[in-house]
Amino acid sequence: MNKSFIHFLVLFSQMLLAQDKHKPNVLFILADDLGINALNCYGNPLVESTNIDKLFNEGMHFANGYSNDPTCAPSRASILSGQYVPRHKVYRVADRYKNDPETFRNMRFLPPPINSVKGSGKGLSLDKVTIAETLKQAGYLTASFGKWHLGKNELLPQNQGFDVGYEITGHYNFKTTPHQEGVDHSAYSSDFITQQTLSFINQSVEQNKPFFAYVPYYLVHKPLEPKPEYLSYFKSKYKTEDLGVDEIKVLAMIKSLDENVGQLLNGLKTLGIEENTIVLFVSDNGHYRTEGNLFTKPYRGSKGETLEGGIRVPYIFRWPGQIKPGSSSAQPIIHVDLYPTILGLTGVNTPQNYILDGEDFTPILYGSSQKSLRDALIWEYTNYARWSERSETFASSWVNVIQMDGYKMTEDIETGNYTLFNLNTDPYEQNNVVSEFPAKLKELQQRLERWKNETSYEKPLRNPAYDKK
Repeated sequence: MNKSFIHFLVLFSQMLLAQDKHKPNVLFILADDLGINALNCYGNPLVESTNIDKLFNEGMHFANGYSNDPTCAPSRASILSGQYVPRHKVYRVADRYKNDPETFRNMRFLPPPINSVKGSGKGLSLDKVTIAETLKQAGYLTASFGKWHLGKNELLPQNQGFDVGYEITGHYNFKTTPHQEGVDHSAYSSDFITQQTLSFINQSVEQNKPFFAYVPYYLVHKPLEPKPEYLSYFKSKYKTEDLGVDEIKVLAMIKSLDENVGQLLNGLKTLGIEENTIVLFVSDNGHYRTEGNLFTKPYRGSKGETLEGGIRVPYIFRWPGQIKPGSSSAQPIIHVDLYPTILGLTGVNTPQNYILDGEDFTPILYGSSQKSLRDALIWEYTNYARWSERSETFASSWVNVIQMDGYKMTEDIETGNYTLFNLNTDPYEQNNVVSEFPAKLKELQQRLERWKNETSYEKPLRNPAYDKK
């Protein structure tokens, strides 16, 4: 090997190292079941979310942010795969109807099966190219500490593009999967997740490598287990307010979430990497029901429903010097947009021969564009639950939903009926106007059918156990 070629290799390796140093880091914070009205910065004065509010003020927030599904597993699959539900096939958290004979025999149709792997359960297929895999291929160190919810064993984070990490579920007495020896499982899980993430970030900085830290906290998912000191604090602070017991607990848990977000942000500042780190804060789906539905107001619906309260979530992006502080966008954004947007912000190429269903929102974040190029948002929700003989309805069943030009149409697979809301004039979905706008209904039906053809949508199959009565 001649000297000139060796010299070239040295220069080339130095160039790659320099490129790595200049690639922005990505800190992706994912809250669990945090509703659209669960932060002070999003309009709830009862919530104490000082650190998240600061992040909100230092970056861009989206007023119309959506989850890809009103429940955990499908939405997380969309975030990591960049694909709509019928493409990644993590349709539901579980098939609970199979253990509910009354519900099962009243189902006219069988929902499509959830992707599963023998020995690893239901979860995200290894055929999917996750955002972590794409960033890892581009030279990033990757980590995931927190709620995974996308399969066990071979479907865990290490086989989905993450260099380090493991699943952490629960609050006190949390569980680690695979089980981690030498860990104080009696600690508060979110504090532990933060510690592990900061340790990973420190190691990445020491190695002069850009990092992708995916931080899916278990807060504020049930069980409602706040820290005792925060619970006492909010009980005292709001003793004259008409708040439910659960709502006080949730306020205390949000404070813990906020405290941990603050520790992560302070860690970036202490390490001197704040300017070169993109921070995202998002929730996986809408909030669960509480006594007064404090955390979804003024919207109808909650977790497990495709009404706005079940799918509206906060979205915050911060990148000092690149994203204007205090900026906002009214453009609808949805989970599948996160993958291409992260690639756009980091300058990493889209994986070859792999379909991403979302849009790169980098132009909107940079302020060079005000409008999304997409014409519609679409959901498929296939969760059957709790048939009521009295009302002859399910608590939830298979629906397809499309939102376009401010109109939101829901197709009920079981009944064949449609609802239509004009969100432009009726954002809280009070008036079904399906009979008033036949042309708009037809337009949305046609667009939905096109989407089904594009995304490998599995058509309903008749349930042989259906009790026709």
